[in-house]
Amino acid sequence: MPPENKDFHILQEFALVGLRNMKIRNRLIISYLISTVLPLLFIYLYTYSLYGNTDLTGQILVISLLMIGTALTMTLYTYISISYPIRHMIHTCQAISEGNLEIRIQDHANDELSYLSDNIDGMVTEIQLLLEQRQQSEEKKRKLELKMLQYQINPHFLFNTLNTLRLVAQMNQDKVVAEGIRSLSELLKNTLINDQEFITVQEEIANLKHYFSIQTIRYAGSFHVNYHVPEEFSSYLLPKLILQPLAENSVLHGSYNDGRIMEIYISCQWKGKDILLEVKDEGKGFDMNHSTAAPKGLGGIGSRNVNDRINLYFSDAYGLAITSSPGKGTCCRVTIPAISSAANLQKF
Repeated sequence: MPPENKDFHILQEFALVGLRNMKIRNRLIISYLISTVLPLLFIYLYTYSLYGNTDLTGQILVISLLMIGTALTMTLYTYISISYPIRHMIHTCQAISEGNLEIRIQDHANDELSYLSDNIDGMVTEIQLLLEQRQQSEEKKRKLELKMLQYQINPHFLFNTLNTLRLVAQMNQDKVVAEGIRSLSELLKNTLINDQEFITVQEEIANLKHYFSIQTIRYAGSFHVNYHVPEEFSSYLLPKLILQPLAENSVLHGSYNDGRIMEIYISCQWKGKDILLEVKDEGKGFDMNHSTAAPKGLGGIGSRNVNDRINLYFSDAYGLAITSSPGKGTCCRVTIPAISSAANLQKF
């Protein structure tokens, strides 16, 4: 690179980068010297070299000094008009960073700095509103947690009362009532206190056994339950309480009420890579071709809730299928994906 080009490159680099990295005050001083003092000094020296110490040279010197003074005044005014709003903005931002969200820049001028100040003030106001909303939300959350704790007093009181009644029944050697109260207490505990949406197959079957134990007191001798749930399915997860509504349909709508014992079968097996849960009874059944003949519940809230929940958690590929025939009973099949751990729930 030729020397003159190299010098020009250095000067250009200084003009683009060096000046930009300087403070505003130093930048204005250098700009003032380059744009005002040096050209006027050059003009005066050039005039002096041509005319010597004459009146024209003196006049040019006076004019140059006046122009230097005027330019200096304008430069100082420009520096103050730029530096003061920036310093005020910096001090305000420092106060905001220290937690004072009540302070604002409030620059009422009509320039770019004012526009920037208005945007900063708007952001601080937005942050303040979001913090207030968060505080209100946390306060509301604490109140709801307190109410929830207060509401939990009643279930605990109920469990304590049921346990007392169970002890009284055991003292009176009434095993049926004692077992029914124990099952009711466990079922309420698992449904009211346990707020987990997914439980294991083993826990679901335990809840189902408690339910049947309670219904045995009311419908003594009208049904018998058979379980076929291999141990390999015990730890797989499923939505809570999807079998109880189906079992309730079998007990309430499948029984003959004429002294015959209805067999109910609860089973679990593989369906490809999925799990098939089945609640089957040998009860009265109903005609699938006439929806009005279907007992309330099979086409109602209970079954729809089971199917809707499964569709919601997974997809329409899973769900509940019901088959029935008069005099041959009803079979409810629930297909769910095989979920071996809570981490696998994230896939759905």
